[in-house]
Amino acid sequence: MLWARDLLREALDDDASFRLLCSLAACAEARNGRENGRIAAAVPAGRRDLAPGMAHHGARQDRHARLLGELPAGRGLEPVQVPPEADHALLLEERGACPAHAKLRRGEPLNERDVIAHLAHGHVAETRAAAWLARFAGRFGDHREIGPAVREVARAKREHLAYCREGLLCFARAGHGAAVQWLLRENALAEIRVHRDVGLAVLAHLGHLLGWSMARSVALEARVQAGYAYGRLVGHRRAAHLVPAGRPAGAGAPSGPAATASPGA
Repeated sequence: MLWARDLLREALDDDASFRLLCSLAACAEARNGRENGRIAAAVPAGRRDLAPGMAHHGARQDRHARLLGELPAGRGLEPVQVPPEADHALLLEERGACPAHAKLRRGEPLNERDVIAHLAHGHVAETRAAAWLARFAGRFGDHREIGPAVREVARAKREHLAYCREGLLCFARAGHGAAVQWLLRENALAEIRVHRDVGLAVLAHLGHLLGWSMARSVALEARVQAGYAYGRLVGHRRAAHLVPAGRPAGAGAPSGPAATASPGA
């Protein structure tokens, strides 16, 4: 949508909002990279076949965190500390959407259901991220500062979505279909709630940095709330749907208002 493209162009052109967005993206990749690496090392013996893919994606996320974190330096800027209310991965963990992470922090071993939950979380998160980054890359893939990083991260999201999908399909074929569907639905509902809250937080910070009028801020917040309402009604079902093999990665992702209210994705 034009409003989202114009908002992002405005934010990228301003130094303060540019370094905030880069810092948000780098923080999310760093946190998720650490967790993927830890979970890969703790996968139970019966499912060690999944560990290399998790470790590989975690390493790529570490690389992306460094890549994104270095972007502000091109303008002579320093990264900024990420506001807790805008930290997507942190909020998901605090709200119990990542049980495997919590078990590792407590020193407890992971079981097969924890692995399914981790893949379900990855599938839901990457469905949204892959679809949003595909649109973002279409609009800003040639941007002289962020284009290469955007294209690389978008490709990684598509590939990890396919990995999570195939892992979940394997579990479903092995008799865990009910658990897979339940965990996908629960993760999808948790994801859209956190996505709304983070979107509102990011808009508030951007509005302050860019000097938006109250009317504009209220209008943009209404779009995020509309996206959340759409996600509750329709979007979560698509995010929780296992796309059959052979369809493009990112297919079945939320569309409509839910997909465009993503300033901090």
